Amino acid sequence: MIRLQVGLVPWFRTDLFWGAVIVILHLVGAAVTALGHAHLILPLTPIHLVVCAGIVMAFTGEDSPWKWAFTMFLGFGAEVVGVATGLLFGEYAYGPGLGPLLLDVPMLMGVLWWILLLGTHHWSDRILSLIGRPNSPVLRAAMAATFMTGMDVIIEPVAIRAEWWIWNEGEIPLSNFVTWWIVAFGLGLLWRDVDDLKTNRLSGLLVVAYALFLGLLNLTPWTL
Repeated sequence: MIRLQVGLVPWFRTDLFWGAVIVILHLVGAAVTALGHAHLILPLTPIHLVVCAGIVMAFTGEDSPWKWAFTMFLGFGAEVVGVATGLLFGEYAYGPGLGPLLLDVPMLMGVLWWILLLGTHHWSDRILSLIGRPNSPVLRAAMAATFMTGMDVIIEPVAIRAEWWIWNEGEIPLSNFVTWWIVAFGLGLLWRDVDDLKTNRLSGLLVVAYALFLGLLNLTPWTL
């Protein structure tokens, strides 16, 4: 496992410690949001994504980074094609809320795809192990794609209100959710033998924290 080793005491290198950091970050965000100050939190989204991605990446296996980098590249590429053509997800455009754009797509979108894929695959792998189907990569990819689509359902209202992206016709087309599932399923099939899906508990924790925080944003009134 890749660990943060230089000059750090043992407890500072554990996933328990960094899991607590993830929880605290989201609890602070939830508290600030509940107090009506989401406008102070949401502009920090790009920094938050980088920090959380760094935490999770620090606990990936030595043979995994190239797979994760390839996943980020493909996820970003799907967004570039989607924005440029409107043929994948529908007609939409990104705003500046998710950080600098490259080819009209936030550079962090590939990172977001990776975070969500790793976390949903972690839970899918655990569920399949519980029901006695631990070695079913196709079923795991299908289950994770379904979880991913559910995450998109939660993300979309927040993204529209925060102007992270805008749908040209004002409504979210069904093709967006269908394509999310297909792309997530296809990317998931690349991960046939990845031990991190079982051992990287932080990825599972992070996707749950995202879902709860975004759910809170959907339930509370806020403005930028």
